[in-house]
Amino acid sequence: MIAWLLISFFVLLFMGVPIAMALGLSAIGGILFMGGGNIVTVSQRAFEGMNSFTLLAIPLYTFAGFTMSKGGISKRLMDFCYSIVGHITGGLAHVNVLSSMIFAGISGSAVADTAGVSGMFMPEMVKKGYSKKFTTSVTAISSTIGIIIPPSIPMVVIAGICGISTGKLFLGGILPGIILGLAQMVVSYFIAKKEGVPKEPGKFSIKEVGKGFIGSLPALLMPIIIVGTIITGIVSPTEAGVIAVVYGLFAGGIIYKELKWEDIKFAMVETVKTSGKIFIVIAAAKLYTVMLTTAGFDKWLAGKMLGFTTNPTIILIMILLIFFIVTMFMESIATLTLFMPILYPIATNVGIDPIVMSVLITVVIGVGLVTPPVGMCIYVACDLMNLKVGEVLPKLAPFLFATLLCIILFIACPWLITAPGLLMK
Repeated sequence: MIAWLLISFFVLLFMGVPIAMALGLSAIGGILFMGGGNIVTVSQRAFEGMNSFTLLAIPLYTFAGFTMSKGGISKRLMDFCYSIVGHITGGLAHVNVLSSMIFAGISGSAVADTAGVSGMFMPEMVKKGYSKKFTTSVTAISSTIGIIIPPSIPMVVIAGICGISTGKLFLGGILPGIILGLAQMVVSYFIAKKEGVPKEPGKFSIKEVGKGFIGSLPALLMPIIIVGTIITGIVSPTEAGVIAVVYGLFAGGIIYKELKWEDIKFAMVETVKTSGKIFIVIAAAKLYTVMLTTAGFDKWLAGKMLGFTTNPTIILIMILLIFFIVTMFMESIATLTLFMPILYPIATNVGIDPIVMSVLITVVIGVGLVTPPVGMCIYVACDLMNLKVGEVLPKLAPFLFATLLCIILFIACPWLITAPGLLMK
């Protein structure tokens, strides 16, 4: 039955069938025709995959991100970030990255960041002399920080699947997200210098930073409130999502007074669309994973990996390679739902820290979001600039290399991931 599940899934996938349908049809085929159960199993397993209090955080953080992005924070974030790094060579690229780092604490979604805050910088960067290819590359790669710095939708999914502490996962993503952002700024500096991008006028000014800080303070408080309430044990990560929603409505509607009823309706509709897609994929992937497990795929894969080596570092690298390759072809949530239940026991059996592994997997998934053929962030960014993905890849390569170096650093120094988690009660 393993052969049927794998072959039928990839055939459907390469035929252009949506990922959720490909997973579901392959699993149903295994149930009906390969003796993997009965039709009642379909609804039971699919519902089981979605029936999680932890996963309730997905629509909450998504809605909070939409309300904050529509509520007037984008321009204020831009001004604040510009006051800090705008004077450096490649200033607007640095502003792009820094804004993504801050917006990461609001939306939890890389694609939302690409289409939202980062997308606002693109016309201005081109106008100021940045090449379209450089602009597109830095916008796409910086948006991947959105799933690393908390809150993070993929981390919520991982926590729901594996029973890991969402709070510790969120904390584990803080330092890696900051380091990745700094690495992207370094790359941006050298590319800007090579392209001869004119330096922005003005100098660093405490007065301007203070002015920008005060103007964007309500937006900057969002990630502090989310992470702070989780660390102190006041609320669970899902309950923190409710606080984020209420605060987003308050900040956009009362403080900034820019959030209109039409914006709230838009946020509701987009949240339903986004969350609906995610939960359908989770349900189908859960059903498919159950069938793979029933067929013994997990034991076969564990036998192959552990038969090759039991070294935790090498096993971790192998797991990251699997996620990197698979996310080049599959949507990230489907990849997590499909492979985490299978690979998580293998990792824990050889002593790999589940927080370290999960954060690194999230980073690798970010790479998948800017890597063809299914890299949604690079496609969104290219669409905004009317470019083909192939044209952008040479400029994207230095950023990917910097990300690889960061991943190597995180593997060598896992305390960069685990240390913040010590604050968790």
